Amino acid sequence: MLHWKKEWTGFVIAVIVLRLIYAAIGWWVVSSGGPIPLNETIYGEIKPYLSTDWFSQYFVNPWFGWDTISYLGIAILGYRPDASIAFMPLYPLLIKITAPVFGGNYLLAALVLSTLLCIFALILMYELFAAIYSPTFARDAVVMFLTFPTAFFLLAGFTESLFIVLVLAFWILARKKQWIWAALFAGLATLTRLQGVILSAVLLWMILTSLIEQPAATLTGQLRQVVEIFRSSREKLLRSVHPVAWLAIFIPPLAAAGYQLWLKLAGLGTIPDALRTYWRLETVPPWTGFILFLQRIPTARFHYMDWIDLILFMVILIASLLALRLLDPAFSLYTWLTIAVLLTRGTPPHLLASYSRYFLALFPLFLLPAQLPRQSQRLTVLVLSFSLQILLVSIFLWGSWVA
Repeated sequence: MLHWKKEWTGFVIAVIVLRLIYAAIGWWVVSSGGPIPLNETIYGEIKPYLSTDWFSQYFVNPWFGWDTISYLGIAILGYRPDASIAFMPLYPLLIKITAPVFGGNYLLAALVLSTLLCIFALILMYELFAAIYSPTFARDAVVMFLTFPTAFFLLAGFTESLFIVLVLAFWILARKKQWIWAALFAGLATLTRLQGVILSAVLLWMILTSLIEQPAATLTGQLRQVVEIFRSSREKLLRSVHPVAWLAIFIPPLAAAGYQLWLKLAGLGTIPDALRTYWRLETVPPWTGFILFLQRIPTARFHYMDWIDLILFMVILIASLLALRLLDPAFSLYTWLTIAVLLTRGTPPHLLASYSRYFLALFPLFLLPAQLPRQSQRLTVLVLSFSLQILLVSIFLWGSWVA
């Protein structure tokens, strides 16, 4: 039976403190004449649905911007043959279900959902890390995650917290060899963000490596062991795992295909067409996306956020390379598959549009700064990261695009 832990209490307090800090920033933005209205049609369509009481004006409505508007639009008006189809359905469905609890305040429902899911994500992350590494590393990694520059999206009306909760639930269940339940949570993750389909590959990897008596410490070492299993005992491999578990691997891609089939049958269009029409994004192979990224560096006109995205991308790439040697191989596989998915967005209008926010999904990498040998080093990373977070959330609440 699970017992409440003091670390969980610390995470709850940390989220409440962040919520209060963000509330103070939102109050300052509104008192100073902000936020800046978004110059898009959907903004004018959904704004009349905002609550206008004093509390909402100062502490809720400052979060009304960018992708949040699209999620609210889906929750209120449903999908239409426009940009909305690029947003997966689970998060807006949860907003629609919970909004009546808050008197029809859809934005407040979204913020409360994200806040509660953020707490749940921190607890699950701690439990997962503590089961593999030490509780101290687990706690420090969660703190590094929560103070990451774009971690404020965990408490915004975005899908970050929901997606990470579902991925972590998948991981914990897969480690317990509850393959079918893990696959179901991977399917829900895919209905939250399309990149959840990569969990099929991770699940297959975890099933195969669970059959190795003494798994190697590195990704390449485990890959050699898996190949050897296929060569020597393929029939034994199939008998060792329940047939339903093999079929469960296909749940995430089936969830993605089911959503896109529904869009087509409903006459709403396709996700690639929506990305091309409304964001000028062409879907390309990840290696092509990386080449395009390199080609654009010398010619791009850098916005301040492009510099932040570029620096964080370099840090993430270095950390991902280190992870190949220092982290659990399944974590490395998930990390590199996620980066590959990001690179399929080959032609963003900005150099690395939204990458800094998507890096939150690379939760295993936050174990690396937690393992820095000196407390002063860990504290330096934490202070620099959190300082940038406060700057970015202030810019975001003013209505400017951040990550």
